[in-house]
Amino acid sequence: MNKSDSEKELPAIAKGPVAKFFMSGWSNMVRMMGVNALFIIFNIPAIVLCYYMSAVFIPMLAPVMKWDAFITITETDGTEAISYQLLLLLVVFFIMALVSSLLVCVGPFQAGFAQVYKCIRTNTSVSLFSDFKRGVKENWGKSLVAMFIGIVLTVVFLIAIVFYANLGGQSGIVVAMIFGFLLFAFILVQNFVYNLMVATKLKLGKIYKNAILFVLIRFVPCLGVAFIVILFYFAVPFFLLMSASYLTLGIYMFLYSFVVIAWVQYFMSYYTGKLIDKYVSTED
Repeated sequence: MNKSDSEKELPAIAKGPVAKFFMSGWSNMVRMMGVNALFIIFNIPAIVLCYYMSAVFIPMLAPVMKWDAFITITETDGTEAISYQLLLLLVVFFIMALVSSLLVCVGPFQAGFAQVYKCIRTNTSVSLFSDFKRGVKENWGKSLVAMFIGIVLTVVFLIAIVFYANLGGQSGIVVAMIFGFLLFAFILVQNFVYNLMVATKLKLGKIYKNAILFVLIRFVPCLGVAFIVILFYFAVPFFLLMSASYLTLGIYMFLYSFVVIAWVQYFMSYYTGKLIDKYVSTED
């Protein structure tokens, strides 16, 4: 390949979907960091709710998920005890996993954030607060219902996972794993729902229908999307928090207060936009 051929290919590469995703996100980096910080602040009610949920589910999930090994320390006399500092970090992990994945969040505010991501993706952004206000105003009713659906089904899935995992035996573990798989599929559905909400005029029932169809008809690509969600919302935070060092805690605080949540949600918005363009009519 000669030099002229290489130069001709550069514009095509630069216009690819991956390049556009990173270029659009990078050019709006300050706005993305602002959205990330506001996401944490505006979801304080959801964080409080998840705190009470953690008091119920962590004692039941800890033995099943083998979390006891991470929060148990050996005392000087040789006895084992639960470290309350490590338990607090586990609670933080549980709360942020539920909130950042949109299983439990303040629905109208998330519709506002989804509008911001859409405007960044389509290069039609006016300002962070104008776009946010528009998303809340136009979708507060549907987003409230989606919020309650998310909370109720999350509780149902967690109860089912705990119940069947504690039954013991191979069949109980298999059923618990199925509900765990459904929980992660529901994370994708909820993210698709909020993005469909701001991008279409569909009623909420059709929005959920399309979100579920996205998972089914694009099952293999959605496995890749689920891997990214699991990696950045569950695996990395768990490692950083359970490492229990000031360095990893500082890294976690910075990344998840200003960077990671917004970028993953923007990725979900970007991916959903491609699916909407391909499969969905934006009219009623």
